[in-house]
Amino acid sequence: MHQQEHLDTLCNTADGVFIVDGNQRIIRWNKGAERILKYAEAEVLNHDCYRLIAGRVHSDKLWCHSNCRVQSSIAKGTPLENFDLLTRTNEGEPLWLNVSIMSPADGNEQFAVHILRDVTREKKAGQAIEQFLAALGMHALAREKHQDDKGVPKPIAARTSPAEAPPALSSREVEVLRLLAEGLSTKALAQRLSISHFTARNHIQNILVKLDLHSKAQAVSFAFKKGII
Repeated sequence: MHQQEHLDTLCNTADGVFIVDGNQRIIRWNKGAERILKYAEAEVLNHDCYRLIAGRVHSDKLWCHSNCRVQSSIAKGTPLENFDLLTRTNEGEPLWLNVSIMSPADGNEQFAVHILRDVTREKKAGQAIEQFLAALGMHALAREKHQDDKGVPKPIAARTSPAEAPPALSSREVEVLRLLAEGLSTKALAQRLSISHFTARNHIQNILVKLDLHSKAQAVSFAFKKGII
């Protein structure tokens, strides 16, 4: 099989695929890559892959660059395990890709096949679970902090020093904070308290103004730290 036919066969998959030559120039870009990254083949051919993808393993660690790990692994003849990469589509949307690399075993032909799968949804779900577990951990830590050795809740006065006294919140606002800490939405909170969505939203806004904060998450975190809840 000629090289061109071989490369065409590698691109014949529903997954995204792009292929680069030994100089990291894109020489193939299949329909799957067009669908995932929103670039047409004509826009990317002969471009440096690392400039186009500009991928990161997380927000502050660049992965894609000249003589990247993929290139060095190919040069050494060492297979590279699949990895996740944070990039952006042609429309500027953040995109997580799982990338697998294939290259000739004999090293006579210099090219690298990048097989792409969009794992953005899975990544976001994992991050949401991590945040949820972190919130649970914070809630457990706060509960332990606010109980004595026998598990009896400490009075509010015993939780904070006078210098750290929390801003004056009403009993209803403290109750709203507790429900926010349970993860309730504004709508669910309103239903729990048998108040209107508008009233619930006003309570939350008043809390944010009093605490000089900008989000419900900040308010809950502040309330835990200061022993308000």
